[in-house]
Amino acid sequence: MIITRKYVRQLTSYLGGLIPYTEIKFATQLDRIGNAALVRSGFHELETGETILPSIVGNTSRINSEGSYEVHRDQPKERRLVGRREWTREEWAGRGQTNTITEEVDIYRDCYPRTFIPPPGIELTAVEHDGHLFAVSPTFIWQQTPDIQIIHALNLMLELFGEAEIRHDNLASFLPPQTRRVNWVLLPPGHGMAGVTAHVQGVINRTPPSFRGPIMSRLTFLASRNPVDVYLGQGGFNAYVAYVFPRTGMTVLESVMPANATYIFRGNWQTVSHLTKTEILAGHHHHDRIFHDADWQNRLARYAQ
Repeated sequence: MIITRKYVRQLTSYLGGLIPYTEIKFATQLDRIGNAALVRSGFHELETGETILPSIVGNTSRINSEGSYEVHRDQPKERRLVGRREWTREEWAGRGQTNTITEEVDIYRDCYPRTFIPPPGIELTAVEHDGHLFAVSPTFIWQQTPDIQIIHALNLMLELFGEAEIRHDNLASFLPPQTRRVNWVLLPPGHGMAGVTAHVQGVINRTPPSFRGPIMSRLTFLASRNPVDVYLGQGGFNAYVAYVFPRTGMTVLESVMPANATYIFRGNWQTVSHLTKTEILAGHHHHDRIFHDADWQNRLARYAQ
């Protein structure tokens, strides 16, 4: 997804469809950017593999390099040195004469107290990918890296180049999967969720802590396989997320419940999703069932691509 806004205040519209803990970067293809912007940002002569702190071209890049201040307007003002300047004055020299004196003086003003916020110091790297040179941000982990850091990096690239694209950590392109809500009655009943994040967290929070890491690892692996669509189960199917892979003609239904399995469906999976679990197993409607053991990822890889 290429973002061309001047400034972004929240991430839901762009990253809301991603599975938690997906690793992402922001990247800008530099041959799409005008030379003036490249010169201004310091990227006009950068070669692949080189990393720089971008030049200051606006407020976001200034904060990135120099930091900022939190002003405490709820507190009394204090006397503060705000700079030093030259002051020229006439000094009496006697006998009707004056001398012109120029000297440096400190300038003080009454100001609200403030706290210095250190600069984020985001550096961008020139990376060659698919025959093009990209300016690339560090790697961020959705739902783990604080939103304020991700927003700052995105706004930095928008200020420098006018656009930025969300990419995988390996710079492979992807669109955050389109999230669709469906009614499933296939597996154990639960609560419907508003989106992928709420859906996953709501179920995982009810599982023992020792099970949560492996569950998130499975979801992260499936997200990294670039599914075209992601469906969220509601009602009786809220413990499952469905990942659609048209290339193999398969849909992967992944459970976020402990001691369960991953179901593989070929073709129109939504038809069989309205059957009960017993009906599916007895009628052999599923193409494969993969238990959550040590070989799970290897067995699943041939379907999820």
